[in-house]
Order: sequence, then structure tokens, then C-alpha cells
Amino acid sequence: MTKQNITNIMDNNTNQILFNELKDDDLSFIYLGRFDNSVLGMATELWKGYMAKSSDSEGQKNKVSFLMIESFQNILRYGLSGRPEDETSGEIFVVRRRNRSYYITSGNYVDNAKISNIKEKLERVNSMNADELKQIFVETLTNKQLSKEGGAGLGFVEMIRKTKEKLDFKFVPIDDKRSFFFFQLRLKCSTDDSETISIDRTEFIKNLMEQNHKFIAVKGDFDRNAVNQILMMAENNIAVLDPELKTQRKVYHIMVEMIQNISKHAVSTNNDEHEGLFSIGKSGTQYTLTASNSIPTNEVDTLQAYIDKLNAKDPSELDDYYRHILRNGHDNLDVTSGLGLIDIARESRTGISYVFDNQDSNNALLTMECCI
Repeated sequence: MTKQNITNIMDNNTNQILFNELKDDDLSFIYLGRFDNSVLGMATELWKGYMAKSSDSEGQKNKVSFLMIESFQNILRYGLSGRPEDETSGEIFVVRRRNRSYYITSGNYVDNAKISNIKEKLERVNSMNADELKQIFVETLTNKQLSKEGGAGLGFVEMIRKTKEKLDFKFVPIDDKRSFFFFQLRLKCSTDDSETISIDRTEFIKNLMEQNHKFIAVKGDFDRNAVNQILMMAENNIAVLDPELKTQRKVYHIMVEMIQNISKHAVSTNNDEHEGLFSIGKSGTQYTLTASNSIPTNEVDTLQAYIDKLNAKDPSELDDYYRHILRNGHDNLDVTSGLGLIDIARESRTGISYVFDNQDSNNALLTMECCI
């Protein structure tokens, strides 16, 4: 049974759909928007922190970093030039780890006139064996056939050599001049072939986030390193999207509270990880911050009553209640949790919207949203 606050559900359902889409991933990173090197740098740092804890070999970890860079470079090599500044959608960059396989997907607009050339390169390298790939790699370097688009598909050649798998790609027509180019790599760290994530799932995620104006979504263990990287990434994007310093500080403050709420209160897994999903979006002048994480089912009624209590108060009452909690604590919730939720309620335009969905007899998925 689903419990929800009906004052402002907004796109809570988006996070629930995303959570279900990514629930079997160890870690997922999704960025939708305009790209520069800072996006790659922060995404790489996020994954380095995660991979430091993984059992994968150093060679595999180095391959992941290399493939992330190469995939990112595809956006710069083949991206549409002269795209209007008011284009509502940008490129997409996705990294997911599931069943000891890494999936790295990029997506960008391309000129339809360039598609045949890109497809020819991809189909050519996909048809080659290991010896042929090595030969074309050496010949390209020897003949210096490099250009801003990677010479004779040198980047594609290296990707196949690193992954030992065919390159997956898809062109989705937009209009008579443009298409959207999805490109996916898979790096296996085991021999388990039980499941493969289709490139169509990235198209689904892109459409879902685009429709709901999301530009960052991260799912995984919200440990200290992950929290710091997510905050830095979002803060940098907000600084670009909104020059108003007061708004930047408000959004960042609530973002900290919501992410810390996941890291402190999400149900702990067998590996002592606190998993959740955080996303942030912007539509017009409004930011939407959404967090999803599992909580014990026996805490649902208490937490729901508390959020409803906060939503019923006006700003001055919330200020008074905040000071009361500081002095006296709270009977049912710990002080830090109570204060964080009050902060979120104080800053949100329409209070805290939420949904509880029962996952099993022991746990429920809490999706909580704040609009600023």
C-alpha cells in the first residue's frame, strides 16, 4: 500500500521509477545537460572512490577510468556544433555497475549528415578480430591519421581492445537535420553473462529525466566520499544555472540535508552500506531536489506524522519549532533528523512532499521532495 502527502507530489514518481530501474546496480551515475571537463572530472572522482572499495583488479579499475574518458570524448568529437543556447536537452553521460560489469554510455546530438561516417567506423571496428584491431591501431598512429574525430576510429578501436566486446550504438531521429547518438560500452569483470543492460534503458532514462527536468541522478552507497563528490558536482552546476548567490546557498543547504538524511537513515545493507537515490532538477526558476531510500516499515507512521506536522506549520511556527527542538530534542525522532527535516520544510516552497511504498514486510521506500 502506498502512503503519500497529496499537497505536492510533483515528480516524486520519477525518482521511484528511477529507483526501480537502477535498484540492482551497485552504483549509478547519470548526468544530463551541457558538458565540460569538470563533469568528467567529478564523475571520475566519484567512481574512483567507489572502485577503491571494490574487489576488481587494478587493471580493471584503470580500464574503467580510461573508458569513461574515451566515452566522454565521443560527446566532444561527434557532438552537434552550433546548437542553440535555449536547447532544453543536452548530452547524457551514464555509468552503471551491475553484476561485476560496468556499463558506460554517452549520448549526444549529431548532424544527420555525419551519421553514415560514424556508423561506417563503428561497423568496421565491430567486424574486426583482435589482430586486425591491433594492426589498424598501429597503422593509424604510424600514418598520423588523427583528426578531431579520432582519425580512422582510433578511439573506437581502443574501446574494443579494452573491453573485448562489440560496441553498442543507436541513432534516434530528432528532425531532418539532427539525431541523438547513443553509444554504450560494457566492461566485464567476471564471466557472468546472466544479464546485459540494453542501450534502450539509457534512452528510457534520458526521456524520463528530460521530461521531469532532472540533470543529475546518483544511486548507490552514500558514504562520505560519494556525498562530497555529489555535492561538489551539483554545486558547480547550480552556480552555472543560477547566478543568484542567495538561491545557490539555499539549494546547496537543502541538498546537504537531503543527502545526509540518506547516509544517516537509509536501511543498512549486509555490507553496512546506506543506499539511496538522489536527483536534482530545474524548471524555470524552480529547483526540485528528490531523495529516495529504504526505511524500516515500523518507522513509517511516526515519520509520516512528523512530516505532516511540519507541513501544517507556517514559516514563523517552523522557526519557533526549530528553536524548541534545539533546546529540548524530540520524543520520537533523534535531534539531528528532526532539525534536518525542519530545515527542508522551512526552505521548500510547498512543504515536504513524500511517498512511502512498501518494498517487503520489513522495509518501505521513502521518496521525499523539496521545491525551492
